[in-house]
Amino acid sequence: MGRRSLITYGILLLCVFMVGCSKKDLENSDEFITQDNDVNIDNADNTDESENIIREEVINEEEINEDVINEEVDMAVNENIFDIQGSLFYIKELDNEIIDRITGKSYGEGADIPYSDLRYIRVLHMGFDGLTHEGELIVNKAIAEDVVEIFKELYEIGYPIEKMILVDDYDADDLKSMADNNTSAFNYRFVEGTSKRSVHSDGLAIDINPLYNPYVRTRDGKLEVLPENASEYVDRDKDNRYYIRKDDPCYNAFVSRGFTWGGEWKNSKDYQHFEKKLDD
Repeated sequence: MGRRSLITYGILLLCVFMVGCSKKDLENSDEFITQDNDVNIDNADNTDESENIIREEVINEEEINEDVINEEVDMAVNENIFDIQGSLFYIKELDNEIIDRITGKSYGEGADIPYSDLRYIRVLHMGFDGLTHEGELIVNKAIAEDVVEIFKELYEIGYPIEKMILVDDYDADDLKSMADNNTSAFNYRFVEGTSKRSVHSDGLAIDINPLYNPYVRTRDGKLEVLPENASEYVDRDKDNRYYIRKDDPCYNAFVSRGFTWGGEWKNSKDYQHFEKKLDD
């Protein structure tokens, strides 16, 4: 409708201009010759008739082109929807703004993976509120395409993910990110309480809804749950729609693309965690 209004408005402006020219010429001459019909106009009264003819032509042209205009508008709307969806599922190399954002945080001291090996991805996800949200992750370039396809698949089926922002917004504190149920990926760090380098350090692991899918292990004979506010979600026999379980849609989306799930580890359970090993 906006485009049709603009076209009509443009035609009307042209009409006003033409009529204005006609009046000016009439002031300077007793006889005016129309360009289209070569008809002599002897007095100004015929100007009203000319304006009526122009108005009729504008109306007729609008009626003739209405279906064409509507069709073009519909096409434009559909193209814009496609472009919007495409632009919100994308992969890009780390630019200076993103590098500045992560340096000294998730890309901390000792980080030895080149920035060029990492990719920033933007996706859509369905929030716990049932609304569409934008999500962001940084992952290894080797899994970037897989990750985008995974989140497209999960979004299309309405799989709930509460939030997905860079762990840098928590100053790269993984415990704070998990406690806030934030889905995240790259973070150069060691496995909590160990000197073992985390797979997240290479951008090859993703944690999904970590509050409801905690990391559970027994250490010095004591059960340890991370994040600490996730104790009530250790019992995996409970009915909870945010739990990740074997053969559920989230599990299948990752495992079908070569990822392994921490919920199947033997010595500990990391229900939030999916990782992919690269071929040497």
